[in-house]
Amino acid sequence: MIRFITGIYDYLSGHRRVLWISMVLVSLLSVLLIFKVRFSENISDFLPLGSSQQEALAVYQNISGANRLYILFSNPDDADGTVEAIDAFESYLLEADSLGWCSDLVTQFDISRVREITNFVYANVPYFLTEEDYARMDSLLAQPGYVQSQMERNREMLMFPTGGMMVSNIVNDPLALFTPLLSRLQESNPQMSFEMYDGYIFTPDMSRAVVMMNSPFGNSETEYNSKLLAMLYDAIGKMEGDYPQVKAHVVGGPEIAVGNSTRIKKDSLIAISLSVVLIIMLVAYSIGSLRNILLIFLSIGWGWLFAMGGMSIFGGDVSIIVIGISSVVLGIAVNYPLHLIVHLGHNPDVRMTIKEIMAPLVIGNITTVSAFLTLIPLQSAALRDLGIFATLLLIGTILFVLLYLPHLVKVKRSGVVESKLIDRIAGLSPDRNRYIVWGVVVVTIFLSYFSLQTEFDSNMANINYMTQAQREDMQYFEKLLSNSKSSTTKEVYLLSSGSSFDEALSKNGEVVKAVEELIAEGLVESYKGVFPFLASKEEQGRRLAMWIDFVSEHKELLTRGISSAAMHCGFSQNAFAGFNSLVGKTDAMKPQDIGYFAPITSLLLSQNVTSVESTSKSYIVNRLNVEGENVEKIKSMFEGAFDVAGMNSALSKNLSDNFNYIGWACSIIVFIFLWFSFGRIELAIIAFLPMAVSWIWILGIMAIFGIKFNIVNVILATFIFGQGDDYTIFMTEGCQHEYSYRRPILASYKGSILQSALIMFVGIGTLIISKHPAMRSLAEVTIIGMLSVVLMSYIIPPFLFRWITTRDGLPRKYPLTLRSVLFGVPSDPVEQVIGRYIYKGLALTRAVRENLRKFDTAPVEGIYQDKGYGECAILMALLHPDRKVVARIEDDDRRRIAQVAADNFVDNIEFI
Repeated sequence: MIRFITGIYDYLSGHRRVLWISMVLVSLLSVLLIFKVRFSENISDFLPLGSSQQEALAVYQNISGANRLYILFSNPDDADGTVEAIDAFESYLLEADSLGWCSDLVTQFDISRVREITNFVYANVPYFLTEEDYARMDSLLAQPGYVQSQMERNREMLMFPTGGMMVSNIVNDPLALFTPLLSRLQESNPQMSFEMYDGYIFTPDMSRAVVMMNSPFGNSETEYNSKLLAMLYDAIGKMEGDYPQVKAHVVGGPEIAVGNSTRIKKDSLIAISLSVVLIIMLVAYSIGSLRNILLIFLSIGWGWLFAMGGMSIFGGDVSIIVIGISSVVLGIAVNYPLHLIVHLGHNPDVRMTIKEIMAPLVIGNITTVSAFLTLIPLQSAALRDLGIFATLLLIGTILFVLLYLPHLVKVKRSGVVESKLIDRIAGLSPDRNRYIVWGVVVVTIFLSYFSLQTEFDSNMANINYMTQAQREDMQYFEKLLSNSKSSTTKEVYLLSSGSSFDEALSKNGEVVKAVEELIAEGLVESYKGVFPFLASKEEQGRRLAMWIDFVSEHKELLTRGISSAAMHCGFSQNAFAGFNSLVGKTDAMKPQDIGYFAPITSLLLSQNVTSVESTSKSYIVNRLNVEGENVEKIKSMFEGAFDVAGMNSALSKNLSDNFNYIGWACSIIVFIFLWFSFGRIELAIIAFLPMAVSWIWILGIMAIFGIKFNIVNVILATFIFGQGDDYTIFMTEGCQHEYSYRRPILASYKGSILQSALIMFVGIGTLIISKHPAMRSLAEVTIIGMLSVVLMSYIIPPFLFRWITTRDGLPRKYPLTLRSVLFGVPSDPVEQVIGRYIYKGLALTRAVRENLRKFDTAPVEGIYQDKGYGECAILMALLHPDRKVVARIEDDDRRRIAQVAADNFVDNIEFI
């Protein structure tokens, strides 16, 4: 790998045109791809739901009035004044609505719509009648004198003061054959506690008037909904100018979604802008060179461009919250150019610097990317986006750092300005203070108890941005809705789906039969659905055939019998024209598509009929009222059945499962890569332990302060493992370097980590000022996590490394290893010599082992030319303690490693 990267560096150094052309082409391609990216602003994208749960959620959002807007007018002391204000508002709004966005605005109860629906039902009665209806009608008509007595009853009803309201019913149903049908029609009407005042809709206490409309753009199209809301508030402003005593505002799902989107955009812009400014100031303070500062931001900017372009390839839809969270990922990415530039400040040889830092950079990048890749299999679309985006951002940044940055950076020893404050902090050694070490142990034990009490918050309302006024309004409407429901029953939703509404209706017929059986058994109290008003074409054909048979059987009674009784009671010959027309057109009726029944579905059954674009399916929804103890039993009987409480419970379980998955997946992946990179399980444990301990601290502190995990900040696991392994890798590398050369370099590694951590805290800390709960919760938890990781990285690796390599302040003759602890120190001299090198780097240890395998142990006269790291000379000195071994090593670094390896091991050796 090192040879490959340095080879690319050498090639691009000699072919500058290739360097610039490749960089420009990739940049232009990324820019072009960005234009294909579509942004999603729906917080529910973070919900970890399976396919069936996503389907249920999509249906629920459609039928629950999520696209409904309510305009509330407040004027408690003057209802008439409020009515006038509503009329003025309607006038101003319709004048401005040139595109017809507010075509379904409802300012008052429209009795004509009710008549329209009733007339439609009467005109199409054969489509709605069931076997039970025909049995009842046959029973009525079989009664002697029923037609005559019903006509007399009709005449009496018309004589009452309210008789005018009964005219339509009597004209269309003179024999009261269809009365149960109208009762079912009334039961289908969605109920909410409202009062009527001159046809206008008021809340029960008459303190507010309500105007309703549906957004034509649904709940998620915030761009168009914001324009719609602007138009509504413009009309409200004009109305309030005419009626200053009346105050109005808008509430509803689209209004909250727009506010949520606006808040996210503002918070994202503020967070990213502030983090960029503060990071520039911090980097300027630490690095000093303006050119190098700009190159650092060019590196992460290029990585960000690379990631955004790549997102269009992986689907094209990106949650805008993910872009806001990118300020955190940028804090990780900035490590790569920062480490290169800082090291170049100490060693101006670019090629050598690449060789020195490539291994920890690439290993750190691989482990971090792997940690973020664990998000991709999750069921949350937004978390998958974050996993892909973070992966592409980190890959893009490190590619720029390894391929392009070495050719752009200005190499100068004075390019790094030493910070006395950072140096002093980095020079501290808390790992050598036994009180601090024991304090960490005690606190870890204490927090481990509380870590088991960390909770998940699956309530979406807690991570959605809502003003206090919006929360109060939503609670008020929930109260109005709850007043119309039984307090002991729960609502269970049954879905019948199909590629067409006819297929869905066909399945719904079977569902209705099963539900009616459950009602008879007492497991279901009642239900609301489309039955009997909507049926499949096959069922419609069967019902029309029953109507034809019914009319044929009773034709004499339904025609001449009614006509004779009507004349006898004083009705005109054409008094029952509607009913006569219905009886006379039996052959003209045929099965119809669902669009034919729009007068019913658009108002009364709007909460029972829907389609979902994402699934390309049509749905019929039945809403069952079920006692709480029977909910789970009912849900188990029907595929796809759900209730709101059950969905929240499933969400909480999925959150917990995802959290456990992320934790275990990140742990395993990071540990394997640490083991692979260091080549020793002991070093992998030393590097991994800070992350494990910091995780206990995170969970414990969160539990103590009541901070809960949610669908957004659960990504902290990948972030902690992603950033934490970078720190522990560098700290462990620093310990190895000091152990190899016995030169105090760990402080410089700490300084590099401290600069990176400060930049990270700035990147994360900016999110803490966010007003959006999801983004703020991310900052709260991440700050706790990063403080824990940095502290553990500073203490645990140097403490444990020193413990396994030294004793009483002197190097151990054979360092502690898992094998030596279990089986004792090896007696083989070759293994003893290898033990002097095993914690000095994987490549070095392999080279030492290979050299010793080929070495002839016979004593050498004169000066021994050692071409390795002194291992052969040390072995000779160990095997021949009575001889003085003099070894020549030309390379200064190798000679230093050999001297350190021989110290406190063999005395009869000299390296020159």
